[in-house]
Amino acid sequence: MAKELVRWGVAPKELIEKDFKYLSKFERLATTEEIENLLFVQSLEGRAHNGVGTFRKRHWVNTTIDDVVKALGLNPGLIKKKRQALIDDIVEFIQDIIRGEKRDKLINKKKEPFLGIPFLGTFTIDPHEVLRGLYIGGLRDNSDIRKEVEEKYGITIGGGKCYLVDTWKMQRMGLDGEILAHMAHEDKIEDYRREGLIVTPKEGEEIDEEVVKYMYIRDRLGPGHCDDSAIISAGLLFNLDLALGVFLSDAIDTLEKYTPFYRDQDDELAFYIRDNYPQLGVSMEDVYDITYLATIVEEKGEIIPDSSLRYLLSINHRSQVSALENHLNFIQGRAVVPMELGHGRVDSRKFYGYIKQRVFEYKAKAVPLVIAGLERPIEEIMDRRLTFVEPGTPLKKAIEIMLLAKAELLVVADKDKRILGIVDAKDLLPQIVTPRISKE
Repeated sequence: MAKELVRWGVAPKELIEKDFKYLSKFERLATTEEIENLLFVQSLEGRAHNGVGTFRKRHWVNTTIDDVVKALGLNPGLIKKKRQALIDDIVEFIQDIIRGEKRDKLINKKKEPFLGIPFLGTFTIDPHEVLRGLYIGGLRDNSDIRKEVEEKYGITIGGGKCYLVDTWKMQRMGLDGEILAHMAHEDKIEDYRREGLIVTPKEGEEIDEEVVKYMYIRDRLGPGHCDDSAIISAGLLFNLDLALGVFLSDAIDTLEKYTPFYRDQDDELAFYIRDNYPQLGVSMEDVYDITYLATIVEEKGEIIPDSSLRYLLSINHRSQVSALENHLNFIQGRAVVPMELGHGRVDSRKFYGYIKQRVFEYKAKAVPLVIAGLERPIEEIMDRRLTFVEPGTPLKKAIEIMLLAKAELLVVADKDKRILGIVDAKDLLPQIVTPRISKE
């Protein structure tokens, strides 16, 4: 069958080679050169689909990572194994923690930082929290979980998953990668299985990889998820280490698209953690929280980035800082640098303002304001660099005023209108206690 197949919509070898050289020359990622190339082959798939770079607005919608790897003269089996090895480092970390071994660094047994990201190895982490993040991160990308959140909050997210697709059958059915990825197919999945479009090999059965490709099929239409929002929301709502776990889960979701195994490894790891780590202490409400907060709000789409793993690790030419490092600094309250985020080149300052306010409003509305010390004067917790209520205002009232005004900053001024200081929404988040997650 492979010989008779003429696959259309696949980018020519010369364009793939040219675009790879372009990326390699002009873009640097916060990782090693070898891992950078393991990610670039996946980026070229997306660039071919979208007609960007050297593809010059010609959309090669049936191009797969496998096509890219072969066009570049690379060994598919070796590239798959190297990408899987990056996942296996994280799997080994999870297994060690469950066995009770001490793992307080995001490094593998060779003392190399996960994914080759230098600054990841500098964190001393609470492995318990990282496992929580890996669990939440693995589930929040699950199409069924997204559907539950859609029903719970009355919103639209959309979703789908990857399947083994017979590309010869796909073409004969008048379908292509663009249609499968961007139209709703939820009510057709079982038909696709029966018709042989979706291939489900038996255990040990080999597939013809020239014909059968691992491709994304969308279940439901919707604006989707922002990985940047998921990472930062996890950090602001819970803690930095949990946010790192969410990031690692996102990385697995990217890498698994081209490995020796065709399955949702981030999902599998989430369930593995749930079934083998009884002290996890994460409820489905916690999963729903992050899933909801990571949803792209359509009317805010112009200030919400769409960062793939490549964009999260891409080093900004001016600041020499990656988006991921900037996000982690933002979570910790450290100085951040202005930069453009994601494929849409979103202004980081606008995005950080948006996500900080979104998390603050969500947490304040979701949790009763029953906190010891809420009757303290507001000026006790304000940052005296700035400030818009009178001193002596109870925290509960101040938060209500801030929510009503949809303000990011709360200015505190006395009766003579002298400005005494400023309270940032982020500073008030610790005052709103979320009781669900515990370490018992």
